[in-house]
Amino acid sequence: MKRKLGWFGLGFAGAELAAAILPPLVCVPAAAFLVWLAFFSRKRRRDHGIPLLGAVCGLAWFLVFSLVWVRPARALAGQTVTCTAVVETDADASYSESRLRGTLRLTEIDGRPANVRVQCSSFPGENAGERFTAQFALAELPDNKYRLSRNSKGVYLQAEYLGSYQPLAASRAPRFALYRLRQRWSAVLRRWLPRQLDGMETAMLLADKSRLDDAVQQAFRTAGVAHLLAVSGLHLALLCGLFSFGRRWKFYKPLIILRGAVALFYVLLTGVPVSVLRAGLVFAVALAGDFLLLPFDLLTATGFAAILMGLQNAYAPCDIGFQLSFCAVLGVQAAAALTRAEERAAGDKPAAVRLLCRLAEPVQSAALASLATLPVLVAHGMAASLAGLVCNVLVVWMLQPALQMGILLLAVSAVPFLLPFTNLTALLLSLWLKLLLWLVERCAALPFASVCLPQRYTLFVLAVLGILAAAYWHAKKLRACLPAVAVCAVLAVGMGLWMQRDVVQLALVGAANNPCVVCVQNGKTVVFFRGGESNLAAVKNYLAGRSRGEPALLVDLRAKPTELDFAAAEVVTMQEQPDFATRPVLDGLALDLYHNKSASLAVLEVGGRHIAVGAGNIQLAEPVRVDVLCAPGSWPDAVQPDTVLYTSTAPKWLDKAENCTLRYGEEEPGLTLRPGRSILWEEAQTVAVQ
Repeated sequence: MKRKLGWFGLGFAGAELAAAILPPLVCVPAAAFLVWLAFFSRKRRRDHGIPLLGAVCGLAWFLVFSLVWVRPARALAGQTVTCTAVVETDADASYSESRLRGTLRLTEIDGRPANVRVQCSSFPGENAGERFTAQFALAELPDNKYRLSRNSKGVYLQAEYLGSYQPLAASRAPRFALYRLRQRWSAVLRRWLPRQLDGMETAMLLADKSRLDDAVQQAFRTAGVAHLLAVSGLHLALLCGLFSFGRRWKFYKPLIILRGAVALFYVLLTGVPVSVLRAGLVFAVALAGDFLLLPFDLLTATGFAAILMGLQNAYAPCDIGFQLSFCAVLGVQAAAALTRAEERAAGDKPAAVRLLCRLAEPVQSAALASLATLPVLVAHGMAASLAGLVCNVLVVWMLQPALQMGILLLAVSAVPFLLPFTNLTALLLSLWLKLLLWLVERCAALPFASVCLPQRYTLFVLAVLGILAAAYWHAKKLRACLPAVAVCAVLAVGMGLWMQRDVVQLALVGAANNPCVVCVQNGKTVVFFRGGESNLAAVKNYLAGRSRGEPALLVDLRAKPTELDFAAAEVVTMQEQPDFATRPVLDGLALDLYHNKSASLAVLEVGGRHIAVGAGNIQLAEPVRVDVLCAPGSWPDAVQPDTVLYTSTAPKWLDKAENCTLRYGEEEPGLTLRPGRSILWEEAQTVAVQ
């Protein structure tokens, strides 16, 4: 096996990810099985045991890291402590005035030195780098989809601010000076560039998404080029490539040192996100090899970076940026191997064939990188983009000029007498970004640009296709692999469409104390709306992120309805409805609407099951029996539910739900119904009534 360090590193990172996801009792027999498998492989074929050995080492390091660093931090859960806290650079405005939310670094706990990072949803402050003493109640992180991501950033506890605030002198750590420099440069770019375009440039050049327009971000995500807005190895390579003049140049070794210094500065300036850190480590290996006149291998350098990042934090592979970055590298490596094979095959072919191979190279790289990252997107519940291949080919090459002109604009704007040149640079950059955004928006508007795939089924299909490809590769019959995989993929898509037919999905979207309910069946949507502008924005983002078009129906349950900036084929305002009405919705579902004074209730029947959504405490002659009540703001006496699905951490009606099953979810919980068959809860766990 070639690239032994690369495969060892990928096995190391994969084992850490598995250990973080799986229950601890599963990891013990898994480790024993891996040890046996590595020993067995070593006796038969020594090379095959390398990734297994990496996996064993990864599991062992995860255990050591958990015992030495994570366990002492989590032991603080349940305590009320007085701490000295430093506001980290990810802090942003909280819901309360003059409050922030984000990560705090506790440098002192009850008078003892410490170095613990915690997540806090509300604390006093205005800027990153502030220091203060205060009293906090520490608790374990909730077991939701954000937990592992926060663990990957070294956060193992959440803190609730209790008071006793005392400000201290601001921190003088270099990361805060670089953060303030980044903020100043972002302000310069925003001053010279038009709205929307300024957020694009600051995101691409400085990793500052604070002014990035939601519509722009959604367009990039739908078109499959969201990686352009997240600083990664591509950005680092393009910027540092400005100082590359080849080995024949007289001062190429001093330039290597200069490129290394630029890369280090840029990694620190952007706040050291995981994708940039991975790229920085790989780039450092490349520069070292270039300096020593040694060949560079991307997979080996990536595996080495995986080991270093995993040693620094065993939860690092849980970060989605880590996963996307490493999977994209594997896709690019596969594309490079395919290109080399095509070039060898086309060596004695006509010039037209060789030209076609060169033109196919960027298409193959984009296609295989997208395919490699697809399992990560599906596993995290994100939509896949069918327009990504086209859009990547069209706009990726435009990134480097955008970065170069951004740097030039920062440089010339600092010199007052270069004002005409500054205006010209800003104009050219604006036109360039406008063209880039126009291309992205056109790709995002293509049919089926964004597809939300069923998570479990898609991962199962991808695993089967991967095993099939590995079997053909092992049998050295790669020519027969492509048609076999294509046939299986077509069958899987057909079976998936058949299995998803008439399935109803409901999700709670918006404010925790009074969320909206979004119902989807066969690509058509019904929205049960309550709340205000924040709920409206949340519903729009939810539908856009799942490629749902205009809803077929919006039911406005509010007591005092106002005009909504929301496109729907039909809007039903409950305040204008009779006391009771029933109507068919979607495909074969029945919707009962109850209205009494200022209170409303909607009951959706799905294959004999009844789902209720209400606003206010409605009064009816006879109570309505339902299977599920969706997150009531106040308990409706006229509704008798078997199960209550809610998102509020401390609902006021909890004492009235003694005879109900409670299911709680922090972020967009829901359920999937097969009419007349099963019910599956999504992101919702059963809660015992105290």
